[in-house]
Amino acid sequence: MKILKNTSMQGLSVPFATPEGVKTIFVGPKSQIEVPDNWKSKVAENLVHRRMAKLTYIPNPQPKPEAPVKKLRTKKPVESD
Repeated sequence: MKILKNTSMQGLSVPFATPEGVKTIFVGPKSQIEVPDNWKSKVAENLVHRRMAKLTYIPNPQPKPEAPVKKLRTKKPVESD
């Protein structure tokens, strides 16, 4: 995930290239948005270069591997005649 934080005193419209097409998101003054890593934006990179925004990458949480389930042995009932 990426967090884009607007550090300027004005609102910004940032277009992102998504798998579905271009999506423009408005980021208000001193606010932030969270977008997936695969959304690319030259405008966001330019705003970071101009120090009007900050871009933070957060790694996606990896699922923890689960321990294998151990089967408990059950005793068979003893049949008496």
